[in-house]
Amino acid sequence: MRIEVLEDRIDAPIDVKTGSQIVSRLASGGTVPLQYQLEIGDAKPGTYRIPVKISYEHTRAITYGPYRDTERTRSQQDEIQYITITIEDKPQFSIVETDTNAVHAGDNGEFALSIKNTGTREATDTRVTLSTQTSGVYFGQGSSPSQTTSAYLSSLAPNETRRISTQVGASTDVSAGTYPIAVTAEYENVNGIPETSDRLQTGLTIKSERKFTLQGLSTTDFRVDEPEATIQGEIVNAGSGTVRNAVVQMNQKQGISITNGEAAVGDLGPGEAAPVSFTVDIPAAAEPGSQSFSFTVEYENADGDVLTTSTPIRKSLQIGPERDRFEVVGVNTSVAPGGSDTLTVDLRYTGSEPVENANAKLFTSDPLSASDDGAYLGTIEPNETVSATFQVSATGDALNKSYSSSIEVRYDEQDGDTRFSGSLSVGVPVKESSSGGIPFLPAGILAGGIVLVGGFLVYRRR
Repeated sequence: MRIEVLEDRIDAPIDVKTGSQIVSRLASGGTVPLQYQLEIGDAKPGTYRIPVKISYEHTRAITYGPYRDTERTRSQQDEIQYITITIEDKPQFSIVETDTNAVHAGDNGEFALSIKNTGTREATDTRVTLSTQTSGVYFGQGSSPSQTTSAYLSSLAPNETRRISTQVGASTDVSAGTYPIAVTAEYENVNGIPETSDRLQTGLTIKSERKFTLQGLSTTDFRVDEPEATIQGEIVNAGSGTVRNAVVQMNQKQGISITNGEAAVGDLGPGEAAPVSFTVDIPAAAEPGSQSFSFTVEYENADGDVLTTSTPIRKSLQIGPERDRFEVVGVNTSVAPGGSDTLTVDLRYTGSEPVENANAKLFTSDPLSASDDGAYLGTIEPNETVSATFQVSATGDALNKSYSSSIEVRYDEQDGDTRFSGSLSVGVPVKESSSGGIPFLPAGILAGGIVLVGGFLVYRRR
């Protein structure tokens, strides 16, 4: 069965916006609801007959054969029937235009539509109300969400159109999809009596929550007792919309001080990436090993509202054990028991940035002592080896072996902070002189030896 409104036979400025409709089967006495959209246009109030053509087939006769064969005779028939509609003499409303009306979950934005008075009378003291029954979808800001909002239009004349806009948002737990928004208009008729229009409906599209990822993370000097440990990587906009003025923030972590925890990356389109870096101070009390660090992204939406991702990005980073920035790579001295000599210690700087005003101080203990225990090293570049020279002495009872001493280096970093190295162990060798001269003996023994020799010579002369 085919049902078609015969628009060309309607004697009024009425446009039919719905085409023919098909009903596959309709039993005798049965009914089926059909809906047609009509645009009234400039039709005057009154009653109108709308012609409808109904085309269908039906079984006219059934013939039974000798062997139970059945033959059906079908007929095609067309009928014209009329539907009566009444155009009321009052305001009527319809939604004639909508904006994109899409927001991301966890975001908010503008919701706009245009409403038209398609009726024959002016609507005065008009207030249009928008409402939603969807949990998590709201009007206004997330700090004060509302399920309804309204706009006051004062008057709306026949065929007049007004644009309405409001703020709308969705919480992070709303799934992507299109959700209904109901629209009604409250107004006063010509007699000053309040009336409410039929309920209209439009939709709001919710996109998935904005998503970001951190990729390619690497670290420099990321170890215990390191004031300038750095993290580098890239932030990626893994969502479907552009974000503006994005800033990646490193969240506070107990036991670690963040010295530079913000990286401004600007605008990011879908799939775009930008470099980020952060600097932290890892104290001497920190434990080496794998630790979790979290990051959040702050950004502006299309309306300029500043928003923050609800779920932080978590990354595990390895904190290395403490390592001194200086190491002893060479020791040279010729100090002997009871003597003194210069001590030259070669130090290699293993840091990643130059240091200035470096000074080395030597610490000794018996049987060693230092009459000059300081050495100025000046500016030292990464991986540079410098020599510190001291003056040391050994007591006469010192043995031929290495004695433990230590060196501490004081230096200034690039930011002006003064730091000290750890205690660098130095083995100072003490060796007997190999010059081949008279052995070192106590003065009394040496004098006695001379007397004995002299006595021997006198005795021979006798």
